[in-house]
Amino acid sequence: MSDIFTIFFLILVGFCAVSAFTTYGLGMYAFAQNPSSAVNRLFLAVTLSATCWAIGEFLFWHSAGYEGSLFWLRASSFWVFVAVFTAHFTLTFTNHPLARKNKRGILLVSLYLPALLFTLLGLFTDQIYTVTLQPGTGYVYLSSAGPISLAAKAYVSLVMVWAVYAGISSWRRVRPGRIRRQNRLVGIGTATVVVFGALSGLILPTFGIYTVNLVFIGIIVFSLLIAHAIHRYGMFTLSPQTAVPEILRTMPDGLVLTDMDGRIIATNAAAAEVFGVAEGDLSEQPVGRFIPDTAYAAIRTAVTQQGRFSDLEVVTDGKKNRVLSIAGAPVSDPDGEPAGVVLIIRDITGRRAAETALRTANQKLSLLSQLTCHDIGNDVTGLSWYLSLLSEDRMHHDGDVYLSRSIEAAERIKKHLQFSREYQMIGVYQPVWQPLETMIEHAVSAIHHPGIEISVRTAPVEIYADPLSPKVVYNLLENALRHGGELTRIEITACEQADGTLTITFEDDGPGVPDDEKEQIFRYGYGKNTGFGLAFSRDILSVTEIGIRETGTASRGARFEILVPPRAWRAVARKEGGPCTDG
Repeated sequence: MSDIFTIFFLILVGFCAVSAFTTYGLGMYAFAQNPSSAVNRLFLAVTLSATCWAIGEFLFWHSAGYEGSLFWLRASSFWVFVAVFTAHFTLTFTNHPLARKNKRGILLVSLYLPALLFTLLGLFTDQIYTVTLQPGTGYVYLSSAGPISLAAKAYVSLVMVWAVYAGISSWRRVRPGRIRRQNRLVGIGTATVVVFGALSGLILPTFGIYTVNLVFIGIIVFSLLIAHAIHRYGMFTLSPQTAVPEILRTMPDGLVLTDMDGRIIATNAAAAEVFGVAEGDLSEQPVGRFIPDTAYAAIRTAVTQQGRFSDLEVVTDGKKNRVLSIAGAPVSDPDGEPAGVVLIIRDITGRRAAETALRTANQKLSLLSQLTCHDIGNDVTGLSWYLSLLSEDRMHHDGDVYLSRSIEAAERIKKHLQFSREYQMIGVYQPVWQPLETMIEHAVSAIHHPGIEISVRTAPVEIYADPLSPKVVYNLLENALRHGGELTRIEITACEQADGTLTITFEDDGPGVPDDEKEQIFRYGYGKNTGFGLAFSRDILSVTEIGIRETGTASRGARFEILVPPRAWRAVARKEGGPCTDG
């Protein structure tokens, strides 16, 4: 009989060693999956404290003398924290309200301070457990007589029952699926630890049976269940607490959480990227710093009146002019009171640009169909008619006239086709920074202007415009030479206005433009020749919101002004005084 008892005793002691190795390995593995996760860190705390407890228990039963047994008993006093860490882990894993950051004070007072007190009492006194020699068994530890030992056991029992209850409640609350299966295994494992712990610490001592703590059998079962949950259901790699932070961190849309005063509480990396700042620079900043005040006022109104909103489009300030789509909803505190607003921000600049490009393309196709098809059709008809007359009688007395008109028709067709090719390219390529002086120099050198003085007075600035913008300078010069009559002079200047706008002026001493034609000249098909040049120029400039107008006085010369907004120009290397100042 004694041999059977010895074998059974050795098996129980062996469970302590198995428990130590199992919990340590499992805890380190779970922690390695996501070290930043509170759930994973708490589980590591559970396993490490259980490992220390198991080692202390193992060495206690291998100690031959009183001093050694007492040392390892007191070294195992941290067993109280196994219960505390298990409860905290269960609450956090099941997303219990008490696990939230604002409830840390409650957990500190209700869990950790009592655990620390009982641990210190176990380390330095005999108020909880004592070592005694039991005939036939050797040195064993017994519960001390008195209220402190009873209070420690009652406290640990209450904490573990609380943990089991939290696990079961969460399991029943969660919808069927992977997470519910995880919660079920955690609840069963915790309950198993409680059962074996109660058997060893409460039930068997009542009958005078003092043996190796059976709680380590429960801990081994708990570890096996957790291992199964890891392998089968992705525990610690896929749970509400591990998945949600990872989703928020990696989601392509920006997330911003603000308080009721509009101060940023939390963000993700995507939000920082949208706003063009480092993620750490967003914390505690007013959201109005990154979203225009009018937009944020609209957000507050929508949240107040509607409760939630979506698809609010906002254009940010600055050179990039990003278009953002914002959705939001109010956030309440645990008492149901308004606490803040959560915003989901999506950069739709590319989508809006694509939509604009599509609309522009459709407008271009429509315009080309209206202009070129009609005009080219007429020219082709005329060309065919003149060629037909020439073919009938090559010696006809009007042959030279027909030939001349045929050549003119062919030239007009050529211009129509050239315009079609160039027109289709507006807005196709990304705007670029282009030196204004270079644009003017190339246009002046490319155009024939005998006897015409062209003076240029501009500082070295760059214009952010469509790559076709040099065509604008050429068109303005060519238009002045074609319609200028007794033109003798063209003056080009660039002046910065009081509001930061750069005004580029093309002024000549020709007949000018009548007042009733100042706007019509920018319409396609208006005027002599093709009537494309000025309209074409306006469309090119409009890509980056640059305007053009005619402000001259009839009979005194034409004056075309190109209005470049502040964000669409920059000084390269300012000469003394920079661009001339006007107004």
